[in-house]
Amino acid sequence: MISKASAWRAPAVIFAVTAVLVIVLKPILDGEVSSGMLFMLGITLVGARSGLTPALISALLASAIFNFFLADPVLTFRMSSGEDLAPPLIFTACALVSGLLAGRLKDKTFQLGRTNLQLESLLETSRLLQAAPDVAAIEAALATTVPGRLGFRLSLYGLKDGTTEALPASDRRPEALALARQAIEGDGIVRHRDSIAFRLDGSRSCVGALVVENVSGAQVDPAFLEALASLVGLALERARFASVIAEAEANVRTEELKSALLSSVSHDLRTPLTAISASASSLIEFGSRFDRETSKALLQGIVDECDRLNRFTANLLELSRLQAGGPSIAGQVLSVNDVVRAVVQRLRTRFAGREISVSSTDPEILVTADTALFELAVTNVIQNALIYSEPDMPVLVQSSCDRNQCVLTVTDQGCGVPEAEQTRVFERFYRVKRSEPSPQGSGLGLAIAKGFVEAFEGTVKLMSPVIGGKGTTVTITLPVVSEVKA
Repeated sequence: MISKASAWRAPAVIFAVTAVLVIVLKPILDGEVSSGMLFMLGITLVGARSGLTPALISALLASAIFNFFLADPVLTFRMSSGEDLAPPLIFTACALVSGLLAGRLKDKTFQLGRTNLQLESLLETSRLLQAAPDVAAIEAALATTVPGRLGFRLSLYGLKDGTTEALPASDRRPEALALARQAIEGDGIVRHRDSIAFRLDGSRSCVGALVVENVSGAQVDPAFLEALASLVGLALERARFASVIAEAEANVRTEELKSALLSSVSHDLRTPLTAISASASSLIEFGSRFDRETSKALLQGIVDECDRLNRFTANLLELSRLQAGGPSIAGQVLSVNDVVRAVVQRLRTRFAGREISVSSTDPEILVTADTALFELAVTNVIQNALIYSEPDMPVLVQSSCDRNQCVLTVTDQGCGVPEAEQTRVFERFYRVKRSEPSPQGSGLGLAIAKGFVEAFEGTVKLMSPVIGGKGTTVTITLPVVSEVKA
């Protein structure tokens, strides 16, 4: 009601001002012709401003006022001659011309506005569809741009094994599904009441159908809907290709993991098996010739290598369990310096002649962790530093306390790790690809270290380069615990 009153307020004001001016200026104006021209101006303004109906009403009122107040005899209605009929006819003609022109102008303006809105919606939809990586994102893009602004309800239907099926956010009613199926199997465009279905063609074949339901009854250019269907078809085809590419990349990655696992088995498992086999064969063939100490040393070597195999297998299983979110590992309070000294002592035996420098700012640093797993984590980090650095370059192992954190750093002066790959070296079986010859590990060392340290609320970080554009520093951080007094 308020909107209708507002619509009539403007023509009423225009006509009232015109009528007052005509009556007030009557003594000044030269005869009835000037007064009639003022009325014609007012009627034209009303028609241009408000359309045909207000203009015709203004023409009728102007004719009555002109005849009664302005035409002689004044204050008398008279329709007895052609002069009396001329003003109403002229006023009505002005109303018709101005009102019809204004109506056509409004229609054109509305049509241009609707076309502009369609173009804006099409451009926005195109932008969102280009960024949509999958079907869900495509449906979200259509729901965001088209229906809310233009009054459409859009439903997408895909093809799976030759069968038409509704996508997750689309209309699943049988009639909508049947309309989509007709578009796919027919000529490409099917209309039914307020709905229209388009077959979505990609660059190679049909990828589905789009059903557009005009719930608002708004007028729309058919070319807009066809362009929209073309965009959606290309987006669906691109999403399908992206899915195929992602699956292919996953298969390639799986094959790489399998190859890395085989490499790990051949490297980390075959080495102790070879030592066990050699020791056992020697004992079988020459056991009677060996003295007691030699036989004991070979048997101890078999036991040690069996323990190494057992630890390696158990740690792999434990790492998988930790990364899968299994239950936490029970830990005990241990001395970081003692663990580091024990690990370094073993590694000095294996890497004879290599310099491993150990230092600590605190004589006793206590953390909560599993001793065997923490030893393995420290061993893997120091062993990597020894493997990937030159034989004449030292490896620095430092431990310290920073507030309530134990900070253990292992620094080498080797070839370093490229910045782009510094986060990936903690992934299982990942090995840095280098153009120059370099040792090839199993890709498990840092992954195992990271898994075990994070199990005890610690962190592992890598920084490279560190010294003269070379070298790598791996930092292990664990919470410090206070010494329990007896």
